[in-house]
Amino acid sequence: MSYELKNNFIRLQWNTEGELTELLHLKTGRQLVNAHVLCRLILGCSELLEFEAIPADLKDVENRKDMIVFHYGKVIGENGYEYAIEIKLQIALCEDEIHWGVTVKNGTDDITVREIHYPVLSIRDPLPPLKVHTSELVSTTYHDLPAMLQGCFSHYMAPDQKYIRHSSFYPGRTSSLNFFLLDYGQEILYYGCHDPEFQFTGHSFEIEKNLRINCFMTRMPFLKPHGEFSENLMVCSLLPERWPAGARKYRQWADSWFQPVSQSKWIRDSFGWQRVIMHHQYGEYFFRYSDLPKILDSGLPAGIDTIFLFGWTREGMDSGYPQYTPDPSCGGFDELRRNILKVREKGGHVIIYYNGQLIDAASDYYRKGDGFRVSIKRADGTEHREFYNFSNTGIFTANFGNKTFVVACPSCRAWRNILKCHIDLAYELGADGVFFDQLGLASYPCCDPSHGHPVPFTGLMESKRDLCRELYEYAKSKNPDFAIGVECPTDQTAQYCDFIHIFGHTAQVWNPDFCSKGERPRLQCEAPLFSMAFPEIYLSDREIRDDSNVAFPVNQLVLQMRRSDVEVYRCRADLSQTPLYKAYLEKVNTLRSRFKDILLHGKMTAGEGVFCSASLVLFNTFIKNDDLAVAATQSSKDTITAKITVPGYEFLEYASASGDAEVNGAEVTLPRNSLVVLHYRKNSDK
Repeated sequence: MSYELKNNFIRLQWNTEGELTELLHLKTGRQLVNAHVLCRLILGCSELLEFEAIPADLKDVENRKDMIVFHYGKVIGENGYEYAIEIKLQIALCEDEIHWGVTVKNGTDDITVREIHYPVLSIRDPLPPLKVHTSELVSTTYHDLPAMLQGCFSHYMAPDQKYIRHSSFYPGRTSSLNFFLLDYGQEILYYGCHDPEFQFTGHSFEIEKNLRINCFMTRMPFLKPHGEFSENLMVCSLLPERWPAGARKYRQWADSWFQPVSQSKWIRDSFGWQRVIMHHQYGEYFFRYSDLPKILDSGLPAGIDTIFLFGWTREGMDSGYPQYTPDPSCGGFDELRRNILKVREKGGHVIIYYNGQLIDAASDYYRKGDGFRVSIKRADGTEHREFYNFSNTGIFTANFGNKTFVVACPSCRAWRNILKCHIDLAYELGADGVFFDQLGLASYPCCDPSHGHPVPFTGLMESKRDLCRELYEYAKSKNPDFAIGVECPTDQTAQYCDFIHIFGHTAQVWNPDFCSKGERPRLQCEAPLFSMAFPEIYLSDREIRDDSNVAFPVNQLVLQMRRSDVEVYRCRADLSQTPLYKAYLEKVNTLRSRFKDILLHGKMTAGEGVFCSASLVLFNTFIKNDDLAVAATQSSKDTITAKITVPGYEFLEYASASGDAEVNGAEVTLPRNSLVVLHYRKNSDK
C-alpha cells in the first residue's frame, strides 16, 4: 500500500511507513528524491543535551483532495527508547507549490523538543550538473555539492560517522534570504521558509551514513514538556525555469511585509566610498582630521565621492565602545566638523562609523554602567564574548589579540537609546550619514530572561529589524536625506537601510587558475540572489585592497549591481597609494555614468531573454522602462568574439571601459578583462 498526492504539476508518493518515495515534476518528468523519512526531531533532557528521534506509530492518514495528513502517535530516539511526542505532518499542493505543515505535541515530563528538521529531502541526482544556490555571504553557488560536503568533516566536533553536514542560518548567520535552490539548468527546486517573524532557521545539506545526500531546513521551537508547536511555513516549488524564477518567488512572498524605503538621493547616485581607518586598533594613526579633503580628492577622479570614516575617535578603532570621543590630538569636535564640511563643500560626502552591538569589556560603560545588564548571555548564563586580533607586524597580538567585547542584546531599551545618541553626534558633526557595524549580523541567541524575551531568543533578528526601523525613523526625522546603513545584508533589516556594507562574495571564484587554463570562472556568487530579489537595496563590494588584481573584481561589481567599497591596504591608505586600481575605477565609473540610469537605478534581469554564443563571456542584463543594458566581460582568453542577441529590442549604442571592445552587428569582440555595455530599446508595437 502507498499514498499519493497529485495535481497537474506535481506527484508525491509515500510508502506505508510514511517515507516520501517520489517527488515528480509532471511537466518535465524529473524525479527529485530517494525514499527517506520526512521529519526528524532533536530532543534534549538534563542527562543528554541532544539526540535524534523520528516519527513512529503511524496511526492515521487523511488523504484529501490536494492534501494529505500523517498522524504519528510517538517518536523513537536513536537510543531505541520511545517518547510520548505526537507528530502531525500536513502536506498540501497549491499549483506548482508544496506546503509543508507540522504539529508537535510534547506529552513527556522531562524532554525538550529542541529542533525540527522538516522536510528532509534525499536528493536523487546530487552530482553535477546540479548546482546549489544559497544566500550565504550574500549569495553562494556550490558547483559540486558532493565534493563540497566531503570537505565538511568536523574532525572531532560532531559525529561524522552519522552525517557530514554543511549548515548556515537565516537571518544573517550567514544566510541573507530564507530560501535555497537546487538548479538543474533550465529547471529548479525552490525550497523556502516563509516566516514573517524571522525566527532562526537552519539551512542544511548533508551526507548521510548511507552516502545519500539530503537537504532540509531546521526550526528551533525548544518546546517544553506538555507544550504544543504548530506551523505551516515551508514551501517547495518545482519550476521549469532558471534560477531568477526562485528569487522572484521569494520576493512575491516578501512583498507581504517588505516595503522599499525612500533612499537618500546622494546614496542612490553614488558609485561608492573610500573606507579608511584614522586611529587603528593597536594605536597607530594613518590619517588626521585635516586629511579628509585630501582623501576625497584622491577618490573623486575615480568617481568615488564618499568617505566612510572608521577609527575617528580618541579611543581608536574597536576600542572603548560604546564611547566615541572626537580625538583631541586631531583637533577634537570642531576640527572634525570643520573638515567634514570642507568635504561636503567640495561635493563629497562623509559617513560616520559606529558599532551597532559590541561593548568593550574594558570600557566604563561595561565596568560601571549598563554594559553587563544589556549584554547577551549564553545558555549557561555566562556572557557571550568576542575577540578581534587586529595587529601591526608583530606576532603576539595577531594570535592572541588585545580586545575583549561583549555583545548588546537588541531588545534592550537602554542600548537603543545609546545608538540614537550616536546618530545625534554624527548629525552634529555635519556628516551625511551614519553606519552601524554588525546590525545585519545574527548575534548569539540571548538567554537572559531579565531582558523580557523568550529563552533562547531565536527571534533575536526580528528585534534587530525593529531596532533598525527605530534608528531609520530617528535618523530621517533629523533630515530625510541623512543616510543610515548597516553591515551584512539580510532581507528583514534591509527594509530600514539606505545602504548595506556587505560581508560576503562578489568576485571570489572556486577555480582561481581559470585564467591560466582558459576556463570559465566558477564564481562563488554565480547567482546574485539578493540583488535579484531586492534590486532596491544598495550593496557594496568588498576585498579589493591593492593593485594586485583589479580588473576582474571591478568588472564583477558592475555585473552584480554593487557599489565600490575601496579599502586600500585594509583601510590604512587611500586611492593615491593604488594607481592601477584608481585608474581602472575611473574608466569603469566613466562607463557606468554614461548608462547610470539603467545600471544603477534599473532592475537586474540576469540575462533572461538574451542569448550569448560564448560560454566564457560573463554577462548580466538590466532594464528600466523600455531600455535594456547588457554588461559583458571575459577574462579567460586573450580575445573572444561572441554573438549577443536581444530579441524584441533595437540596438542603440555601446561603450567599453578601456575602449577596447569591438561591436559589429550582433558580434562583440572582447579582449581579456574588457568590460562593455550594450544599450538597447524595446521595439515599438506597429
